[in-house]
Amino acid sequence: MVMRIGRTLPPAAAPLRFRDIAAGVSVIFEGEAAVRRLEDELKSFYRVRYCFAVSSGKAALALILQALHQIHPEKDEVLIPAYTCYSVPAAIIKAGFKVRLCDMAPGTLDFDFNSIVEKLENPRLLCVIPTHLFGMPADVERLNRLVSPRDIFVLEDAAQAMGGGWNGKKIGTLGDVGLFSMGRGKAFSTVEGGIILTDNDMVGRELEKQLATIGREGAMDTLRLFLNAVALSILIHPRIYWLPKSLPFLRLGETHFNPSFPIRRLSPFQAGIAKNWEARINKLKAARSVNANNIASYGMMPAGAFGGTMPDLTRYPVLAADKDTKKAILRKSERMGLGISDGYPDSIDGIHELQGLLGGNTFPVAKDIAERIVTLPVHPYVGEVDVKNIMHVFQERSYVEA
Repeated sequence: MVMRIGRTLPPAAAPLRFRDIAAGVSVIFEGEAAVRRLEDELKSFYRVRYCFAVSSGKAALALILQALHQIHPEKDEVLIPAYTCYSVPAAIIKAGFKVRLCDMAPGTLDFDFNSIVEKLENPRLLCVIPTHLFGMPADVERLNRLVSPRDIFVLEDAAQAMGGGWNGKKIGTLGDVGLFSMGRGKAFSTVEGGIILTDNDMVGRELEKQLATIGREGAMDTLRLFLNAVALSILIHPRIYWLPKSLPFLRLGETHFNPSFPIRRLSPFQAGIAKNWEARINKLKAARSVNANNIASYGMMPAGAFGGTMPDLTRYPVLAADKDTKKAILRKSERMGLGISDGYPDSIDGIHELQGLLGGNTFPVAKDIAERIVTLPVHPYVGEVDVKNIMHVFQERSYVEA
């Protein structure tokens, strides 16, 4: 493939400004107080009694699972969608639990609720993880009704949906416990980082015990975060993004299954970067909303949409007519620098490292989604002309399933 030089949209972006990085530097020596202040602000906004800021969304998920296991030590299996971010099964394996899969409902990015009921009868099932993939809301309320007669936790994966809401409720507070990611490309970014929210006393107390056993980032870790923040604030801009994208050793856009990641508390530097997070999230949401609604005005609704309101999407998911069409879309986007990207490369049962651990079942809808899904950028660097160019790619032929 010919390397593009020139304006190139990143697939997703939550821009960092130099003033945000300076705010992070300014509170480094406040230590624990800076992190507690952020946690208290989030508790107040989300109206929950417990909030914990940690090093990543993956770390948040692993810590939650360990806490839930302390409540039900006889249970060690976790049910997830068969198409989701690879970080979810990686965190489950990291925490020492078994991955169990449920296929997707056709035309959605959510569980197939017709088949999930049988899976909930599993006596070793610790929790179910609905995922707001790309910000598209999962039907957590329906899942809550299904698990209510059973002793199973609902762990809400809102890693890609910080600041989002649905049906008048804040995403992240719909299950027994929820998490956000603040990694690059998420709804809000502190370079790395994760947030845990719960209003459940049993879960909250166990999480406090878990958090007491882990440390914070060291001085060299903080330096690494600072350098990454500076690089991200510069290189994510469309005028420059072509450069890091062209460097193969950076492996931008690649998805890997990696259960080897650190679990630490959030650093004061990251807590400082998050200063004025509420106003900044609202500004990012407004920009994404304009672009998502602009795309929808061309008659292309996102995969998995339900209801009449456009959710806060970090990327706009679309199902191509078939896998060859998907390849054609991605090739043209690459030539034009439009930021249209692949989803995750396979369904979870296709991850090589999990072969032999999933019982040999097949998940045809999840596999079909993996073969056909593309995502369109809606972040603040996307302009009206970009949307027109993206739509032109799709209008050249019947690129999207009817």
